[in-house]
Amino acid sequence: MKRKILPQPMLVRVSDILEMYNRKKMAVVKQFQRRPVWDRPTKISFIESVSEGTAVSGIIVADIRSGIGASSSTGDIAGQEEYQKLDKAGYDTVNEDGQNRVGELIGFCNDKFTFTGTLYDLEHKPREFTNVKFSKLPDSFRHAFLNSHVVVVTVQNAPWNKLPHMFRKLNSGMSLNSIEMRQSIQTPIAEWLRSRCEGTFKDMWPRISGCSTNAILRMRDIEWLSQILLTLNSHTKERFFRDDDLDWFYNLGEGKPMVSVTEYDRNELDRAQAIVEIARKTIELQQSVPDSKSVPQKTFWALITLAEYIYDNNYSILSYDQFYQDVYRIDGRLTSDSTIQQGQDFAQARIKFPHETDDELKKRCPDNNYYWRQCNRMESPTLRVCRKDSLVNEFLKEFRAGSVASIKKKQPPAAVASK
Repeated sequence: MKRKILPQPMLVRVSDILEMYNRKKMAVVKQFQRRPVWDRPTKISFIESVSEGTAVSGIIVADIRSGIGASSSTGDIAGQEEYQKLDKAGYDTVNEDGQNRVGELIGFCNDKFTFTGTLYDLEHKPREFTNVKFSKLPDSFRHAFLNSHVVVVTVQNAPWNKLPHMFRKLNSGMSLNSIEMRQSIQTPIAEWLRSRCEGTFKDMWPRISGCSTNAILRMRDIEWLSQILLTLNSHTKERFFRDDDLDWFYNLGEGKPMVSVTEYDRNELDRAQAIVEIARKTIELQQSVPDSKSVPQKTFWALITLAEYIYDNNYSILSYDQFYQDVYRIDGRLTSDSTIQQGQDFAQARIKFPHETDDELKKRCPDNNYYWRQCNRMESPTLRVCRKDSLVNEFLKEFRAGSVASIKKKQPPAAVASK
């Protein structure tokens, strides 16, 4: 029998929250959680409010035992199995919202950061502290903080497949961006993308322009990898990078296993990962851009474009540093040449059509026809192909002329002599 989802708020001591987390009683499931995004002032403000007793915004958790029954009664068999895995591992609840709050409580009490601000002792007397770690606080302040209370709301009878929807509703006033919303969908592609961004490719993203630390916290890296995957996947390469298209890609797998979604074909995913790996190694091993600088985003996409051709056509890279230089040089020259070409085309159009206005003449040589513009419109599948064709053709032209020495054609395997 279905039961109504029921939230049950209660005051819980900080020490009990730490114990729940340390004893693995509270599970944090990454698949529908955003990354920790609080800056230092927000962390300090939260710690102060806990100490003062004014931390009224709650930590939301879902009860696992009742969730198992709720999932079963609603036919959410996959969700029932997820709950049962956590139950078997000894967890009592799943953190639904409040990851930042729990994380900062743990971080503060485990000396992960220093504190500057106001704390209250056991007699609720305030005192200012500057750059102090928790373990160095006077006993009265440490004990007072551990005995401070925060609101924990335990949600009973929540089917697993309702958790992402609850998460999005809870954060509707906290400006979840589009990729954070997508990552909360119960789809295997979300886990595939996140695990690789936080694993194999983790150190690549900060080296690229536009992928700052804050941008990564808001999942810019996952957004870019999802766009790359759309580009490289034969089932999706005609798609734009618009939110609607990315939402469509994620929603294909909601509540389904990876193997049941054609667009998540394992061979396509493995191929895409291998291509991005070429770009990662190039960025890691190149010597042209020092660690204090960023690889231009435009160059990164050029690397992905040529890495795809190299992977598919049996080439190998002899020098990743030289490969980076070759890509950067050829991409830059095509950009410059196309800008000059557009100017020449416009001048010729003015001579040929002297009575037309500048706006009319511009329509005869539109920006989208030129490489420089195609580099800035990678969201368009048509313009991506145009850029790819120009870049690959120019790269191969130089390679055949002996001007590119960073790659070579692999030799076919030697034939096995017949017995």
